[in-house]
Amino acid sequence: MMSAPRSQMPWRILVLDDEPTTLAMLSNVLTNDGWQTLPARNTRDASSHLASVVPDAAIVDVFLGGEDGLEYVTSLRQRFPNMGIVVISLEDTESLAQKAIASGADYFLSKPIAPTALNLTLNKVRELRIHRQRTTDLEKELKKRNEDILFPEILTHSDSMKSVLRLIEKVGSRDLSVLIFGESGTGKELVARALHQTSSRSAGRFVELNCAALPANLVESELFGHEKGAFTGALTARAGRIELAHRGTLFLDEIGELPLEIQPKLLRALQEKKVTRVGGKTDIECDFRLISATHRDLLQEVRKGTFREDLFYRIAVFPVKLPPLRDRLEDLELLLFHFLEQEGVRNARLTSEAQLLLGGYQWPGNVRELKNFAQAATLYSERGIIDEFVVRQYFGTRLNDGPGLRPAPNLYSGGIQTPLPSGRPVKKLEDLERQEILYALRTYRGNVPEAALALGMGRATLYKYIKKNEIKLSQFE
Repeated sequence: MMSAPRSQMPWRILVLDDEPTTLAMLSNVLTNDGWQTLPARNTRDASSHLASVVPDAAIVDVFLGGEDGLEYVTSLRQRFPNMGIVVISLEDTESLAQKAIASGADYFLSKPIAPTALNLTLNKVRELRIHRQRTTDLEKELKKRNEDILFPEILTHSDSMKSVLRLIEKVGSRDLSVLIFGESGTGKELVARALHQTSSRSAGRFVELNCAALPANLVESELFGHEKGAFTGALTARAGRIELAHRGTLFLDEIGELPLEIQPKLLRALQEKKVTRVGGKTDIECDFRLISATHRDLLQEVRKGTFREDLFYRIAVFPVKLPPLRDRLEDLELLLFHFLEQEGVRNARLTSEAQLLLGGYQWPGNVRELKNFAQAATLYSERGIIDEFVVRQYFGTRLNDGPGLRPAPNLYSGGIQTPLPSGRPVKKLEDLERQEILYALRTYRGNVPEAALALGMGRATLYKYIKKNEIKLSQFE
């Protein structure tokens, strides 16, 4: 039987149940297994305990005579964000379990409660609470650190990224042209904006143009603007991006894609601080700072003749190289939780198995790929728990690209797959449900109560599913 760790101070657990027999049984089981209990038959008794001590966790019955246990759970969660909360009830329905989780509970258990299931749940709650506290401490640390630096929006623990931040701080106030090197998805635009914010031009506009996102025949008009009637469809005069960046910053992303015939005109604009619109005859003064970014080796492009050497040295007065995510893995968990929080998932938890898989992956899409994973993980995961199933479900065979990783085992029975527009296969919802249930049953070797607990569903519901789908528990033993 799993019990409270003896090497630590015993946890204080508020046990709230209006039924004296159940209250005594739960208190005795918990006390015998090393937990310290604070029994209460109603919210008044519970509040009396809370006046002198803050419990580490609470076990709350849904029906408390004339009181609503779920309302009390909501108030507990608001008052004690890090408290572990388990809701219990004689009623074992999926809708009630969902209401309990929505009210702020971490887990739902149906009565009668087996001592093994109770202790297993409390140990999971302990792990979750430790993670919450760690996240809170991390947020405090980041807040304190960000008070002392200029770039709070760039989150990092990595020495390589901290070196980049120090470079940005030094060059930000200097009116130099900066070329940012780095693989796609490493955050080049974020760094460009940080450079603008720390410059003397921060009151001016930050104007951006992705040179790879436009057909070659439109790049000139976008950069330099055009006069009315300059070409078919030019019904009105229009200012270009360089004009719009007057007294501000122009950010040219993927400048290596800039057509060769446009490069001399950009060079002139940099040297003379003037532009002439397409179809125009008048020079327009444009005082701007250029920040460029590329994932290409521009010196190699110079040798190939696809990029002008004089323009290269004009834009690369101060080069900054961003490290790929695989070289700053100490930031992976920090960034993942940040992106999950942006998706509305607070207090997410990453299991050790998932952490190992993510750390061994090469991340060819870098931070952008990590953000995409976080968005998908909110759909795959249960209550913000990112485990091995979530990771393998998203990455599939791409995990084989990671160093030292074994091929993903075929953990689940197959399901009908349909392709997304991107070409990536996606399983239907009923197949995802079946896969997760089979995974839980394999993990707990066919132990239905423990599998149901891990899945956050009632035992009766799981038994019905097993019977309906003719799943043989013997295959998991």
